[in-house]
Amino acid sequence: MNPSDPFGTPEPVQALSEAIGKLVAQTGPLRLMHLCGSHEHALNQHGLRQLLPKELKIIPGPGCPVCVCPAEAIDQAIQLAKQPQTTLVTFGDMLRVPGSRQSLAQAKAEGASVRMVYSPYDCLKLAQEQPTQTLVFFAVGFETTMAGVAGLIAQSLPKNLYFLVAGRYMPPVLRLLMEIHDETIRGFLLPGHAAIITGLEPYRFMETQYKLPSVVAGFEPADVLLGIWMLLKEIAQGTAGLKNAYPRAVRDEGNLKAQAWITQVFDLKPGVWRGIDLVEDSAFVLREAYRDQDALRALNADPGFPAQGHPPGCQCHRIMLGEKQPTDCGHFGQACNPQNPIGPCMVSPEGTCNSWSRFGIRSL
Repeated sequence: MNPSDPFGTPEPVQALSEAIGKLVAQTGPLRLMHLCGSHEHALNQHGLRQLLPKELKIIPGPGCPVCVCPAEAIDQAIQLAKQPQTTLVTFGDMLRVPGSRQSLAQAKAEGASVRMVYSPYDCLKLAQEQPTQTLVFFAVGFETTMAGVAGLIAQSLPKNLYFLVAGRYMPPVLRLLMEIHDETIRGFLLPGHAAIITGLEPYRFMETQYKLPSVVAGFEPADVLLGIWMLLKEIAQGTAGLKNAYPRAVRDEGNLKAQAWITQVFDLKPGVWRGIDLVEDSAFVLREAYRDQDALRALNADPGFPAQGHPPGCQCHRIMLGEKQPTDCGHFGQACNPQNPIGPCMVSPEGTCNSWSRFGIRSL
């Protein structure tokens, strides 16, 4: 915890945990769900679930962009990286995510050309420095990442730079979660970083259609507990508001410039969330004006075999849906661990299995 940040100091954490206990005494047993791997990381790193009443369960949801990236997209990325004079460029946490048959890291070990970058804009420099090489940026992430990708694509780019887009838009997956959990989930903790881009309005349907409270929360210990407290307050009052518990970073209207970039560059189409389902209006795809930079259109990305979402026995898809917890998977902590990930949830620090493994979590 950062002592200079009141959201990371013990006093508000203790006060909020006590206030949460009082509300749960009024409401009775509850299940809430978060939609962010960073929230799961904070809950585990700081032991926040130990401060909550045992009657309150915080369920991890599909909030890890690496985890929900379709195996088909990883297979396509590997196929592109194997092409002559072609380099596949992506973020570091994508390198070890298993595709249907191998990961990008394994393909690189066999001779495929794969580069790691920290920012989409690193690709621009690489393409300018290597004009005879074809560069493909594998764009994976939620709204926060895709805003930066859109800002890059909106520029005048070198003709040797292409994009394999596998980004996902968060709000529509809530409808799928409501179908699965029906009335068992009583409220949602929304991802603060995605809401920095979108603002609150894309989640308004949770209030108007499903009559469930939703709260945008940050990532310091007190941020997470404040979001939970605000959810419980809505439930105790019998209301279903959409609230912002992270106003120091999230404006209710979001980042209008980033939204304009996304709207200019991308359409939203139905898209597969790995091992889960096809979710309407959740996949970012390049608009027609930018299709010349679409790697799927311009290059050979067909791996020649059907995609396989998860290896036999892997429960990542059901963990991301909140139907199971990592310790329900026979691979967890045995064959599957952060050094040897079998499923996508064990790769990224935002993956629930990875977080539980690193922090020794055994149960909700």
